[in-house]
Amino acid sequence: MLDKNKQRPRIFALGELLWDVFPDGARLGGAGTNFAVMSVFLGAEAVLVSRIGDDENGRRAVEMLSGWGLDTRFIQVDDSRATGTVRVTVEDGEPSYEIVEGVAWDVIAWEPDLGTQVQEADVLYFGSLIQREETSRETIQRLIAGVPDRCLKVLDLNFRQHYHSQEVVRTSVGLSDILKLNVDEVPILRQYLGGVDDPTSFCRDIRERFQIRQIVLTMGAGGCRVLGPEGDVQVPAAPQKVVNTVGAGDAFTAAFVLHHLQGADARTCAERANEVGGYVTTQDGGTPRLPASFSVF
Repeated sequence: MLDKNKQRPRIFALGELLWDVFPDGARLGGAGTNFAVMSVFLGAEAVLVSRIGDDENGRRAVEMLSGWGLDTRFIQVDDSRATGTVRVTVEDGEPSYEIVEGVAWDVIAWEPDLGTQVQEADVLYFGSLIQREETSRETIQRLIAGVPDRCLKVLDLNFRQHYHSQEVVRTSVGLSDILKLNVDEVPILRQYLGGVDDPTSFCRDIRERFQIRQIVLTMGAGGCRVLGPEGDVQVPAAPQKVVNTVGAGDAFTAAFVLHHLQGADARTCAERANEVGGYVTTQDGGTPRLPASFSVF
């Protein structure tokens, strides 16, 4: 829960800053970027920690993020690697990704000032994809290890292509307070951690094994379930006219986390997160402006 002396939570999102390249054009994206943008639109202060190339794609991305109110001071600039891109194709509303390797966000470097500033974080958000190369992985795990206990550490597993490993997944799960995953990611996580076949029983087991505060399992049109101190809470999702699902999970996570910080119970967090994530599925792109009615702070 947020300190009562604070009016707005401070979010540090550690993640990819990239362009999702659709057949009809490019949209700003990346899980960490989407989470940070949605957090700002929902009323939080957000700092994006990432890296871009010294190129037009990078400059345009930072300009857009600054215009949306994000703190971009820890977006590093690389003089030898390009800003990240992902080729996205959408079929029946569901995206598939071809992620370009060897890009700038793979080599986020440690900065002493970043290590100091992150002490102010109320939330530290990270994922698995951002850790596919050693440099970013070491920086992220060092930042997580250094934050105070009061900081909520949120892991959003994002298994893409072959960019995940048992070591990274096991370490990341062990560092998390809130673990968010979707039902399609459960079999992959089970391969790495072991466990029973039933998704709910599996989540309940790993929550106990890794001492995770809450596990949030999203199930697409089936809604979500939250396993935590309040038990097993299942919340259905309202039907949506889906354009595509890009960024919907990141928006869901941002809404869930911010309502959690506000002190809402698990059911309320899940209901509000379903609403925000559902809205994003009706929009073209992962970072649409949200209606004012969704604001948390």
